[in-house]
Amino acid sequence: MEYEDLLTLVRETISEAKKTQDKRLKAFTNAITKSIMALYSGRPSSLSSSPISADDLGATPNTGGDEFYEIEAGVFPLAFDPSSIDSEIYEEGVDPFITVVLEIDKNASSFNVSASDKSITGVSDLGIHVAIETPLGFSKSDMGKLRNEIANSVRHELEHVTQGEVSDQPARAYARGEKYYTFLHGPHDVASNYAKYLMKPAEIPAHVRGYTQNANSTEDLKRAIEGLLGSYASRGMISSIEKEVIFDTWIDWSQNNIHRKGFKN
Repeated sequence: MEYEDLLTLVRETISEAKKTQDKRLKAFTNAITKSIMALYSGRPSSLSSSPISADDLGATPNTGGDEFYEIEAGVFPLAFDPSSIDSEIYEEGVDPFITVVLEIDKNASSFNVSASDKSITGVSDLGIHVAIETPLGFSKSDMGKLRNEIANSVRHELEHVTQGEVSDQPARAYARGEKYYTFLHGPHDVASNYAKYLMKPAEIPAHVRGYTQNANSTEDLKRAIEGLLGSYASRGMISSIEKEVIFDTWIDWSQNNIHRKGFKN
């Protein structure tokens, strides 16, 4: 086999592996989202779950609600690089089983979905925490919006789980190397604190992957990101110039890292 042919084969293999990663995390996100939506609606979860109390949490609840659940999401669908694991802390390796802690407040003052990328009950090495707040009278017509916000948040946090020490995680998934952390601009190119947060090396991939979960094309992704950053700019959290810098950086990263139909350059 000629060198150029071999190089092409290697590139195609890597590209296909990245597509497989994307498909696995998309499906895993959808399964978790489906179970969260079921629990919110008072239906049985397709994933094994059980009610817990606020006392079971290793942190202060994010909401004023009284519904708490622990969902056994299953084995994380990506392989972790053994060289990224601190063997002194994880002598037997990292347990790839991931749990999701869900809290629900249906008597909140406004609609909000928030999430974090750590296990807060201490029962697993890997975990995420999702908090849902909806006001009284939250209608069935709003359930699509709720579902999209949950899916975005879950996929965002699962991306952090893949990032290893960059996100204070016990291990790093494969394909989180130089290209993954190559960006058009960085935190030094913006001034405000929130813009710097949005440009952190761990946050760019997580935000892009989160918004890609509900998008079918680059154009869908651009509209979603434009809406998000526009809302931040209108509230004075970032400047209009920072908005453009962040937008360009996120979209550039997506074009270099999203290997899916509809997201090609």
